[in-house]
Parts: sequence; structure tokens; C-alpha cells
Amino acid sequence: MIQRFTPIEEKRNLTLSADQIDSFNKNGFVIIRGLYTEEEIELIINLRDESERKVQVNGESFKIDRAFYDVEKVRDIESEKSVTLRKIQEVYSSESDFRKVSSSNKILDIVQDLIGDTIYYHSSKLMCKNPGGRRKPWHQDYAYWPDMNNTNQVTVWAAIEPSTRENGCIQIIPGSHKRGLIDHYQGEDYMINEDNIENENIEYAVMEPGDILFFNVLALHASDPNCSDKPRLATIIDFDSNPKPHAAEYGDEQPLRC
Repeated sequence: MIQRFTPIEEKRNLTLSADQIDSFNKNGFVIIRGLYTEEEIELIINLRDESERKVQVNGESFKIDRAFYDVEKVRDIESEKSVTLRKIQEVYSSESDFRKVSSSNKILDIVQDLIGDTIYYHSSKLMCKNPGGRRKPWHQDYAYWPDMNNTNQVTVWAAIEPSTRENGCIQIIPGSHKRGLIDHYQGEDYMINEDNIENENIEYAVMEPGDILFFNVLALHASDPNCSDKPRLATIIDFDSNPKPHAAEYGDEQPLRC
């Protein structure tokens, strides 16, 4: 069972306007600017820094409970480190500050506007995308979860550090969630056929720290390599309107809201 928590105290709850909800339904995504506070951003940066210290002690990838701390080789030959943190998969299960920030009342209020009153946790990541970090090809998140039985799910992608075209911000195709599940194959990653991508109306989700992108589980999205000299730190958490299917790897059986 995933640990529960007491959210950071907030002065008020935020809800989407009718236009924002319509935009999400039409395009498959909506960006809310400045949603995370400076305090929340600092908590996540501190989490990244503390996790990096754990990585330097271990020297390799490791697990804590369900969370997988994934490392990669440092590309800077002048660095004193040989490895660095790439991402934490299922970070929600091991890090209380991540839970406080990523599933606070103001986040769940918006998720409720998008997928309905009943909300279950599904999966999460802390993504560092370090300098030189590779591209993520075009894909739909739903294709990665064959044990899912529900497309009424939203991904909450929050910029903790600036997310720019240079460092590999999210690219997304408006309206692509209406195409249903597209065939994927194992290429440089699990991905769709990209032969006609250049003909698509691609939008670049350039974001400042605290901005949050909410997108449908079927929305086609990708990111370019990080060609800058700074990381692109982000939190990613997925919420589902259904409980975890029997024997599924991801999800939860107890709702966060109902």
C-alpha cells in the first residue's frame, strides 16, 4: 500500500476555467503557469540534490522500496563524478516531499476537473534530463502500460527548472489523443513510426519553473536531446480514474479522492 500524507497547507484551491477544460478536451493538453510555489520548487530541488548524494555513495543504480534510482555516466570529462542521477522511477513511493508537492489539493482539484471525481495514483518519475541527455521519440504513454484498461488518465508534467527548446522541452501534437492508441515498436525507444512527423502541427511546451503541463494519456509527445549545459529537472505523475487492475505493475487500489 502506498503511504498517505498531509499536503502542504494552501490558502485556496485552484480550479480550471471552462475555456481551459474545453482546450484540454480539444487539444489533449493544457498548461497552467506558475502553479508550483517557490517553496514547492525548492523541495523538489532539494530532493534531487539529496538523491544525487545517495547516487554518489552507491555508485550505481539502486532501489528503495518500489522506487528505482536510475544513474547514467557523466558526459563531462572534466567532472569529478563518474555517474549522476538520471531519473527516479516510482519516486512517489519513497519520497514524502514528492508526494506533498505532486498530489497536493490544488493539483488534485485540477485533475478532478479533467478526469472526474474519483482519482487514483498511477505512476511517477523525477526526471533530470542532464546535459547531453538523449531524445525521447514520439510516443503515447498508454502504449507503455499494457495492463491498463482505462484511457481516462492524465499526466501532470511540472517544470522545476526552465524547460526550453535547447534543453529538450516537451513537444506535443494538439488533438492527437483523439486518434486512439497508435501502433508502437521497439526502435531507439518504444515509439511510433515517425516518417510523417514533420507534417504534424507540433507545439513546444516551453515552461518556466512552476509551470505545469497536464496532458491526456493518448496525446502524442516527444522531446529532443538536451543540448544545453544545464539539466532540465521535472516531476511527472499520472492519475487514473480507475483503480489498479489485478496484478498490474502500476496504480493503486485506494483512491486519493472519491
